[in-house]
Amino acid sequence: MMHSKISIIVPCYNQAQFLPETLQSVLDQTYTNWECIIVNDGSPDHTEEVALEWCEKDQRFIYLKKENGGLSSARNAGLKIAKGDYIQFLDSDDLLNEFKFEYQINCFNDEIDVVISDYFPFDHATKSFNRSRYVTPFANEDYFMDTLIYHWETGFSIPCHCVLLKREILEKNAIKFNEDLPNHEDWCFWIEFFYFSRKIHNLKIALVSYRIHNESMCADDEKMKQGFIAACENNIKFFERQNNKPFQLLSEQKLNRIKGVDNSTFFNFKSYVKLFIPPIFFVLKNKLFKK
Repeated sequence: MMHSKISIIVPCYNQAQFLPETLQSVLDQTYTNWECIIVNDGSPDHTEEVALEWCEKDQRFIYLKKENGGLSSARNAGLKIAKGDYIQFLDSDDLLNEFKFEYQINCFNDEIDVVISDYFPFDHATKSFNRSRYVTPFANEDYFMDTLIYHWETGFSIPCHCVLLKREILEKNAIKFNEDLPNHEDWCFWIEFFYFSRKIHNLKIALVSYRIHNESMCADDEKMKQGFIAACENNIKFFERQNNKPFQLLSEQKLNRIKGVDNSTFFNFKSYVKLFIPPIFFVLKNKLFKK
């Protein structure tokens, strides 16, 4: 694994002031076999100038300019030209610990398809830990998909920069970001990726820093909720196509939860098993429902 190439995809839109620090965190990696694709998503600021400076500094930086299409469009554009064995998504205002690639790449084997690290959310102004913006990215591997489906943003979330994943899983299953969703596109992406993945490894070390600033927050709560609903409906359709009834039903429960419907009326046998039967039985259940 130590000779494998990592493709870092950095979508950029109007955040050129943060880009040099972000790219420096890539350059500082102790693991050196990487390419970093800087995707300028039609930024009106000086993103191009900054990106080209870094491409001149190190040939491992690659510049891609496109018309504005949104975050999902930018990430998909980066995926199309990525040549690495592994994929790292990194937003243009966040930072990687210098040991991230070295530590994570050592965790992979023939069965593990993804490694998740912890992260440090920090306030841009004070540089201090922002406790209110931290949600664990870790879940028990025995019922990981259940947690991903039902507890997303209610005690569980996976920032994109925490993950290092095998590119072959994306290509084999034609997985990409849904460009029609206004938000929560990352949730749908993870649903599909983890569904087709084999083993997950949780590396419980904070290897990324997540910058919290006004530009990164969405003030339109209603717009976020409608996007959440649209993403959940997308997940339901995905599980319908996979003919996975248990996950489809759980996604429907999640949809009702988002809409504010009392889920007690949708309480099913699967939920009963999870709450009252010993964990070993739940593990067996997962194997029975395995795709």
